[in-house]
Amino acid sequence: MNKATVFYKLPGKTEIVKKTGIIDPVLKPIPFDDITDELFLFSPYNSGNLTYVIRLNDEILKFETIGYSQNNVNHYDTEFDFVQKTNNAISNMKDSNEMSKVVMARCSKKNIDYELDINTFFLNLCLNYPNSFVYAVSSAVTGTWMAATPEILLKTNYSTIETIALAGTMLSNSKGTWGEKETDEHHQVEVFIEEIANKHHFKLKEIKGPTELITGHLKHLYSHYTFEYDAKALNKFIEELNPTPAVGGVPKNKALDFIKKNENLNRQFYTGFVGVMNKKETNVFVNLRCMELFKKHIDLYAGCGITKNSDAKAEWIETENKLKTLGNFLP
Repeated sequence: MNKATVFYKLPGKTEIVKKTGIIDPVLKPIPFDDITDELFLFSPYNSGNLTYVIRLNDEILKFETIGYSQNNVNHYDTEFDFVQKTNNAISNMKDSNEMSKVVMARCSKKNIDYELDINTFFLNLCLNYPNSFVYAVSSAVTGTWMAATPEILLKTNYSTIETIALAGTMLSNSKGTWGEKETDEHHQVEVFIEEIANKHHFKLKEIKGPTELITGHLKHLYSHYTFEYDAKALNKFIEELNPTPAVGGVPKNKALDFIKKNENLNRQFYTGFVGVMNKKETNVFVNLRCMELFKKHIDLYAGCGITKNSDAKAEWIETENKLKTLGNFLP
């Protein structure tokens, strides 16, 4: 049996769930047809609809760190490295027109000589990011991760299906207007979602947006989609939706291939999905604003959407701002 510890809080809620569970060590499709327990889902980057499933059981008071990843040796970009890779992506889009967007990610390492108080850190995230999905998870299968992610991948109460398009980033106190780069980046995510929904004949009930979503010190362009529920198409919908252009690019396969060849990063669970499900509802989120914990260091992850109108230096600054979502609360 593989033990896991899970803390989580849903967006807009105040209840914090603290439980132990048993993790299945094999990646499997989301079990929409086998919801007998409360489940926590944790999926690596670019895994389609496949996920590790943790069946939650006993309530606990204190977080227990069960395991750390053993083989995750990452590359940590300097500003020069990241700007160079970003300029390479911009040049590729201008020269070939094979891609219109690609998301480049980076990892930042913080060495530690103390044991992080996950209980206090988690509570700080909940208080400061009330509209995000906040979680902490630890197991020998996954290692130990935490996040405060604002992006819904899929939400369903088994009568409707909801998803969002989220792209473009500014500081929340910025008085500037959204530029062509940000609006185009966001629109590409909208088009991607609408094409997949149309392919599976989902009946659209409502679109809200684009508008702004404020998450702590950042804000994003945001559109919210509600479709009629279709159980038969759900797993296929997620398989094609994930990774979305918000974390991959457009066209999807070209962008993912470019990332594989040029990013030089082991994303692990960053930009995969994470969430919870039970008999009443499913809430799945893109795993953004996250970090992985080790005994002697912490890896913080961030990325940004690159288009041909991007400025490489500005994209570096955007990742720096995103890293502060969790980084600002580290001692």
